[in-house]
Amino acid sequence: MDSAISNGLEDKFKDFFNTYYIDKINEMFIAYPEKRSILVDIKDLERYDAELANELIEQPDVVLQAANAALASFNPNTEAKEPVYARFHGLESANILILDVGSQYIGKFINIDSLVVKRSEIIPKVRVGTYKCSFCGTVLKVRIDKEEVPEVCPQCKRRSLKQVNEESEFVNLQRIAVQDPLEKLKGSMPTWQLEVLLEDDLVNTILPGDRVEISGVLRIRPRRTMRGKEEKTLFTVYFEANSIIPKQKEFAELEISEEEEMEIKEMAKDPQIFEKIAKSIAPSIYGYDEIKQALALQLFGGTPNKTLIDGGVIRSDIHILLIGDPGSAKTRLLQSVSMLVPKGIYVSGKSTTSAGLTASAERDEFSEGGWTLKAGALVLGSGGEVSIDEFDKISEDDKSSLLEAMESQTISIAKAGIVARFNTKTSVVAAANPKFGRFDPNNYPAEQFDIPPALLSRFDLIFPIRDILDEVKDRQIAEHILLQHQAASAKIANLENYDQVAPPPIEPAILRKYIAYAKRNISPMINNEAKTRIENYYVELRKLGIKQGTVPMTPRQIEGLVRLAEASAKSRLSNVAELRDAERAISLLEYMLSTLAVDRGNRRDIDILATGMPREKVNKINTVMGIIKKLEDDSGSAKLVEVLDEAEKAGIDRVSATKFIDELERSGDIYSPKPGILKIVRHEEG
Repeated sequence: MDSAISNGLEDKFKDFFNTYYIDKINEMFIAYPEKRSILVDIKDLERYDAELANELIEQPDVVLQAANAALASFNPNTEAKEPVYARFHGLESANILILDVGSQYIGKFINIDSLVVKRSEIIPKVRVGTYKCSFCGTVLKVRIDKEEVPEVCPQCKRRSLKQVNEESEFVNLQRIAVQDPLEKLKGSMPTWQLEVLLEDDLVNTILPGDRVEISGVLRIRPRRTMRGKEEKTLFTVYFEANSIIPKQKEFAELEISEEEEMEIKEMAKDPQIFEKIAKSIAPSIYGYDEIKQALALQLFGGTPNKTLIDGGVIRSDIHILLIGDPGSAKTRLLQSVSMLVPKGIYVSGKSTTSAGLTASAERDEFSEGGWTLKAGALVLGSGGEVSIDEFDKISEDDKSSLLEAMESQTISIAKAGIVARFNTKTSVVAAANPKFGRFDPNNYPAEQFDIPPALLSRFDLIFPIRDILDEVKDRQIAEHILLQHQAASAKIANLENYDQVAPPPIEPAILRKYIAYAKRNISPMINNEAKTRIENYYVELRKLGIKQGTVPMTPRQIEGLVRLAEASAKSRLSNVAELRDAERAISLLEYMLSTLAVDRGNRRDIDILATGMPREKVNKINTVMGIIKKLEDDSGSAKLVEVLDEAEKAGIDRVSATKFIDELERSGDIYSPKPGILKIVRHEEG
């Protein structure tokens, strides 16, 4: 395209900007050079000149250059050096999957809806290079994006040009990697990522885990062989961003038609809607009614974006842990949930690391040896649900990194001077197996699972799954499983003379949209009846704890009850959480407390989950420790026999006292310098 046509384009853009964007342009130049770009909606350009909008798509390099030049002409400061940019967005091609971006789009202006997974550090790039001839002193200034760097000095014709970095002009460059949003892939994981280049004021505007719409030009560069040589016929694609528009990370950005919305509202009128939703979760798995109800509530979640007076944000996502015997369909439950939600991620604790779960900062080839921020499953799943199987197999360091991610719903990274924070606004459903194969109801959970009590306490609900021998139930389970297999085989063989499996009460496709509609439009508030019920339940349990010497409930469980009650209200599309919603939440918490938070005396004690042992045991261990301190002689040691005698007088039998002493030794509080002698470990101060 010659200069006359280019000038004609520039004049068109001057008129377009003057007609549609003059106010935004004036605002930009008031804040110039801190602000150096304006967002331009392509729909406005289409209204002004449809042919010009089409030229932008087909020949973006020439059109973008003309648009930027036209924008610069409005700058009242004629000596301004910093460039300005027209950043176009709103192109109706957002349905292009990154998986499908190929040669047909090379050199075209396109729009992709994407999820950011990596971000490099800032890389300075030469915009205007200054070159000096070392022989005759000739100085050249070359605009890198418009001119080729000369190899020979134009004056003396020698190959003696050297770049003078101090006199060259640079622009910031940053690489990011993006992939298709999880909900657009319908359960299949993305197979590759697209490299995107950000320049100038686009740098550092997004983080890994952000959902963004990126408009720009698809480019190619030669691939390199293993030896570093450039291939002549094979190329790698990359994307040069012109604009970035952040998008809300919702549970589901599903399109719901007016007919579907009417159907959803009609479904909500059914008094049995919650029971039907629960039965539609993993319908191929027999039983587990309480667990399926809890998973249903988790899918809806509590009321989001609640902020306390002091600015603290209240978590609305519900976390659930399933612990129990192998072969009890825990994995199937997790996979069913991850397939049901539009933005669901399933990972296994055996094959993941803290970086794979949370986020990381590391050096790699992506940033050419510089630092790259990478998003893990909890960051990428933000706005959806993450299922973590074999939760107990995650390493200790990785478990500690989950504490912040699950409670505060952020991930903080501080490494080599890099400090970053990511959002992990996602629900977690996890499954764990006992250390010794099967769940033992006679032992406390902390003794059976490699999960720290601090992490256990982050879960709103914990369900034990036990494989109990029961002839009636065993026959029902076997019949259910065999019928499923028989029906599946009959379907393959196209047979009709077999019993058909009853379909779920609600089909997955409409259930997904029902949940998406509820999360998008319903924000319940607890009414006074529900508030009073939860308050009375908490106070009564605490009063019982005073009598029994236990801690049956803590304020943390109140927040969990509120989340569950709000989710219950959402399930029937109600903006008010009523008494029945509070009752449903309390019944599920009661189920957990009665199965996992009961001490040897059959008393409720949440400390079993919060600290790993009941309050009664903690008190006895403290008593034994006090006895050792009291019996210390001048050398700072106590005799084991005397400690056991005193413990017996305090109401602790010798066998139990011996166990408590062993635990104190394992924890490093005491040690035995020789048989029969105990000494307290004292840490020097200062």
